[in-house]
Amino acid sequence: MLSHADIANEFGHLEPWLARNDFKVARSHRELGGPLPQGDLLIVMGSPTSVAAGHLQPPAAAEIAMVADWVGQGRPYLGICFGAQILACALGGTVQRMPETFRGYNAIDTTASQAKVFAGPWVIWHDDVITAPPGCQIIGTYQHGDLIFRKGSAWGLQPHIEVTAEILERMAIALGAPEHDWQPLTAALAADAQANSSRTALLLDTFLADT
Repeated sequence: MLSHADIANEFGHLEPWLARNDFKVARSHRELGGPLPQGDLLIVMGSPTSVAAGHLQPPAAAEIAMVADWVGQGRPYLGICFGAQILACALGGTVQRMPETFRGYNAIDTTASQAKVFAGPWVIWHDDVITAPPGCQIIGTYQHGDLIFRKGSAWGLQPHIEVTAEILERMAIALGAPEHDWQPLTAALAADAQANSSRTALLLDTFLADT
């Protein structure tokens, strides 16, 4: 698991799923640099930084290169939000800065046969929009871009599938977002907590079955 040390680093819904599937988690923090953690699956979490055109900084460029090497070996990968943007760049897609931050708890468009697994609603919170790489299967989209895509055993998930209402609140406060921007999302997520947890488990099981 690659994440920051102090933001967008909580397992949330991932934790029971990892335990149920007997994963042993090795954590690596971006602030420390160095190579990616080794294992059977790489999960890359969110970040307030950007890989969008004109905003890419050297640490993120290095992360893209490491992920490109990882997925180039056919190794399973799950990228959440920023992790999805990293994957898009690693595979030849594009990431562009949006005019303003998008925040919502929304259902997304999907043509996948397991529509109820992918449609959500999901927490969508990002500044950058993905155009999926050529040759990828695009599983879910929203009005501003590609949100769920895969190539082989590498999956990119722009929505924050991992967050609970409590985690989302902590993340929003850490980002300095005004309460009126995030409180409706946390309220909606809290009201839908059980269904959201079940959807996330189904999505993760679908990912694991395809790796």
